[in-house]
Amino acid sequence: MNHTECRTLILQRLQARDKQSAQFDRIIRSYQYLADSMRHLMTRQKFSSRSVRKSQSSLPQESSLEHEEQIAALESKYEEICLQKGVNDQQLIETTNRLLNVEKELKNTQIERDRALETIEKLKKDLTRTKEEMEQLKSDNRTLFDEHIALQAAYSAVEAKYSQADKERAELINRMKELKEREITLVNEMNEREQQLNLQKLQCDLAEASKPNPVLDAKAFCSVLNIHDSFEVLAADEKGVADVSDSAFAQERFQSFGDVIPERCGIKFECNEIGDVNDVKFHPNGRFFFTAGIDKKIKMWEPRNDNCVKRLEFTGAVQGLTRIDIHIESGHLLGSSNDCAVRLWSIDDQRMRVAFTGHTDKVTSAKFMSDGRQVASGSNDRTIKIWDTITNRCQKTFFPGSTICDLVTNDHYGAPLISAHFDKKIRFWDTRAPGDSPTNLVKFDAKMTSLCLTSDFMYLLCSSRDETLTLLDLRTNDALHIYSAEQYRTSSDYSRAAVISPGDSYVAAGSADGHIFIWSLHSTRLEKILFRGGHENIPVLSLAWHPAGHVLISGDKRKTVCLWK
Repeated sequence: MNHTECRTLILQRLQARDKQSAQFDRIIRSYQYLADSMRHLMTRQKFSSRSVRKSQSSLPQESSLEHEEQIAALESKYEEICLQKGVNDQQLIETTNRLLNVEKELKNTQIERDRALETIEKLKKDLTRTKEEMEQLKSDNRTLFDEHIALQAAYSAVEAKYSQADKERAELINRMKELKEREITLVNEMNEREQQLNLQKLQCDLAEASKPNPVLDAKAFCSVLNIHDSFEVLAADEKGVADVSDSAFAQERFQSFGDVIPERCGIKFECNEIGDVNDVKFHPNGRFFFTAGIDKKIKMWEPRNDNCVKRLEFTGAVQGLTRIDIHIESGHLLGSSNDCAVRLWSIDDQRMRVAFTGHTDKVTSAKFMSDGRQVASGSNDRTIKIWDTITNRCQKTFFPGSTICDLVTNDHYGAPLISAHFDKKIRFWDTRAPGDSPTNLVKFDAKMTSLCLTSDFMYLLCSSRDETLTLLDLRTNDALHIYSAEQYRTSSDYSRAAVISPGDSYVAAGSADGHIFIWSLHSTRLEKILFRGGHENIPVLSLAWHPAGHVLISGDKRKTVCLWK
């Protein structure tokens, strides 16, 4: 509101006040008039009284009476005037009070008016700011609309590129499958040629040994007999290796020693030329054991006195192998690899049967399901896949949302599939259920590294990065025992160095300092620490018990394998 409007408003308010007080002007003027008349009459009365006193002595008696009457009339009129004056005074007081009230109300009205003016100014500013914001929002809306149109056009272009890329991807997958099949065929042909060469060499040696011998003396004749016997032993060994997965040989019974704590390192050797020994595993017959590591090969060894002899070699992996498993009924060997694949070999002829490809990152673990018709694999791509060994296809994929460190299969308690994860959880999966969510979940205090089941499938040993091992009761999912030691340190995030003895009497775990700790399964008492003549401060990555329970095998980070007896 500018100065002119304010002045006009004040003038209007004053005129309204004058209009309200105009009704009292007549009373005030009448009061003033009566007061002036009363003063005038009082003055006249004084003069009349003086003149009457002076003339009383000279005027006749009749004139005196008239003057008295006039005086009485004047006094009566004076009394009326006094009464009227009192009434006027009272009216004046009331009018004054009302005027004060009106002025007070006017003042309050002015205060309210000032407040209203301030509010109006504030609202005007808010209105101006709101208009500016609305204009800005309109401008932003127009910009966003333009960007939306541009993004829509870009999306259409990207969608077309995606369709083309997806088509190319499908073609590349088909080509990759063809190349994989060719690779498997070439590897198998190479293995067959190697076997044929070995067989031809053996036949030549046998033919040479079976030639008619010349007449010799007794001493030379004994030497020839010894040579002939050695060739027969060699032939028997080759036949035994070739038939290692035969059902009769697989059911070979070995003498059971019961669970025995090893005392010393009986055999120590290097199983590869590069480094990590990621997994070790005994054949169920106890005669052979397998090693897998960063050298991209799975090797089968046979302990002989103070040394280990390599019997078979399984090739075909492009990168290092992480986990191995055996299914004795089908005679198959399973290996997971860092090249995002899982491979299946036949033990009897070392032929690669199939390569399961579908993961997008390193495959950390793979296991046979109980019937051998399915394979479960877990990867760093945070997925678990179920593969059919008959159709060679992926049947199901689970999405746990965390890196898989290890897997075990169990058809007795809990769920058919159990997985350990980087997010400190163990998940239970039902591969027969239609959904892809875990049936149960157990939370731990640290990242998991490996799992191992007891022989009765009732308990699960869980290794974690908090330097402890936990025995989980699968019937209640409660922690039954915890195993730890002052010097024990978990080797790595993917170490497989925590196992239970075949008779469920002991727990063994490899440490980052090269020591192997053995606890009692039931009492959790530390029974033994193996270190003399062993891995010599090299982290132990893998561990396995002999099926008879009297030998322990371990592999470390620097290509060394130790057999503890």
